[in-house]
Amino acid sequence: MAEYTNDDERLLAIVDFIKYYKKLIITVLGSISVIGISIFGLKSIQYSNNEAAGALYNQWIEEAAIQENGLMDDSVAFDELILEFKSTGFAQLAILKKASALAENSQLDLSKKYFEDLESLSSGLFGNDLLNKMSKVSLARILISEKNYAEALNKLESLMSGSDPLVKELAGDALAGQMSNDLAIEQYNLAKDLYADEASKNIVIMKLNNIKQVL
Repeated sequence: MAEYTNDDERLLAIVDFIKYYKKLIITVLGSISVIGISIFGLKSIQYSNNEAAGALYNQWIEEAAIQENGLMDDSVAFDELILEFKSTGFAQLAILKKASALAENSQLDLSKKYFEDLESLSSGLFGNDLLNKMSKVSLARILISEKNYAEALNKLESLMSGSDPLVKELAGDALAGQMSNDLAIEQYNLAKDLYADEASKNIVIMKLNNIKQVL
């Protein structure tokens, strides 16, 4: 480590250091400034996008309240929301509501398309785990109704390690559809033990009894 006999030598050493590394220092400072400006810009854009998406979402909800078919009807506001601001929570929530309304009205093909869109948009590192789970569970329901049991199980696979009784029940439904009765019984029993309400427990018990009558 260098030793300096006075302040002048210390100052001179600092000046020499700055001269020697001038280009590097300028580059580093410039990079820091660019990063700072970029982060600020991204935050500003994100805030602006969320604000615009929120306005479109509210407009869509207000329009749906007075339309004959509610959320199922075509809407310019909805189309703009999911086209221009699809990465926002407002757009993904709108897709969930639209898909659910269509499913309740037995428009399963169109509902399935929207749930698939939601699954894709809500996945990944910066996705929304809750919406992603809801999309997968909903898709599994539709696929089971279509007797596409293998694909239904594929949708549920990443959720099977959790303790959601509905996931266990749907897995049981798909396995029962494949005639994998022992595995179905295992999933139904897990669902029965996890459900807190008696109505859901009773439905699962009925499904168990139906399988046991076949065995």
